[in-house]
Amino acid sequence: MRVALLSTLDDAVTPAPVRAAYRNFAGARVIDRQIDLALAAGCETIACLVEGIGREVAEAQRRAEQSGVRFVAMQNPRALSGLVTAADELFVLAPGVLPSDAAVLRNVARPAVLAFPAEDAVPRGYERIDPEFAWSGALLAPGSVVERLAELPPDSDVVASLLRLSLQSGVKILPLEKRLIEDGQWHIDPGIEELVDREERWIKTHASPAPFTAPGLAVAERVGARLARDTLGKKGARLPALGAVLSGIGALALAALGMPVPALALGTVMAMLGAAGETVERIARAGQFGARRSALAKALDWSTDPVLAILIAAASPEDTGWLRLFVPAVLFGLLRLGARLRDDNWGETYRDRIATSALLVPCAFVGITQPVTAIMALLVLTSIFLVPYRGD
Repeated sequence: MRVALLSTLDDAVTPAPVRAAYRNFAGARVIDRQIDLALAAGCETIACLVEGIGREVAEAQRRAEQSGVRFVAMQNPRALSGLVTAADELFVLAPGVLPSDAAVLRNVARPAVLAFPAEDAVPRGYERIDPEFAWSGALLAPGSVVERLAELPPDSDVVASLLRLSLQSGVKILPLEKRLIEDGQWHIDPGIEELVDREERWIKTHASPAPFTAPGLAVAERVGARLARDTLGKKGARLPALGAVLSGIGALALAALGMPVPALALGTVMAMLGAAGETVERIARAGQFGARRSALAKALDWSTDPVLAILIAAASPEDTGWLRLFVPAVLFGLLRLGARLRDDNWGETYRDRIATSALLVPCAFVGITQPVTAIMALLVLTSIFLVPYRGD
């Protein structure tokens, strides 16, 4: 079994207004991101050194327990010996360290002290462990090192002591690429400016907006990425999705009142807000172990096409009978099929409901919605079979 040891303690001579473990990064605290990393590393129990049980600790405990692991807040480090046996592995993260998750997970298959070249890391505040290396703030050690903590003075720094004991017990030093700290992908006790800069790059990495071959989706997802900077971890993160729901309800109401053109325009707004909200949620879930799409996002995903089909039907001539709904149903069915078959730029184009509905708004104004919809369905069908795909 793997046990994680985290810490919210601040050993600085002059404590900062906000402890390193409690600083915000991408909608969560640093300690929350450490919990996510411990979960991804396969830890079944998380022990956390705390000074007291406050709101931040309670929220960290909830985050861990929601993922099905045990969380133990410890004010007395001696209690660690009751959690870790010699047969276990101990995954240790220094207070306030914000590492590259991918780099850690690649290098903790077996016990190791992860380290950076001392000449690059020591000036940045990393602790030197020998003439060549400085500790990165992460290590995996055999559980037997915990037994030796009892030999140390009661006021010893537990994390620093475990580092020394791991090295003395023969745990190997595993060098990491120095570009991780040079490129700002790994921090220890990061300041506010460092966190802001890293968060912006982190959002860009996880936003992955659609290319402009899907113009409506590309704009919406870039808007969502911008909104994420201001709303991650706040109630405002749900506003785009809620706006999409209200727009959809309003569009159906307008269609029922016999106003198909503004109804279809509002349907386009629904698709735009839905895509922006999906982007905000995707960024918020990134790095969070076991995170799933919300029920609201799933509902929007599956209701957008039926709502748009109804709006297109409302904008079609009444004398066409069942074809009013059949033609848009075929179009959206083919678009979903194309999106499932392709994972390239064409797949993104098939997912773009914003451009699709926006193109039909002027058609509804001049009364040619149904034939244009049929032509679009034919073009999609043709592209699915005739456009070459590198994955074939």
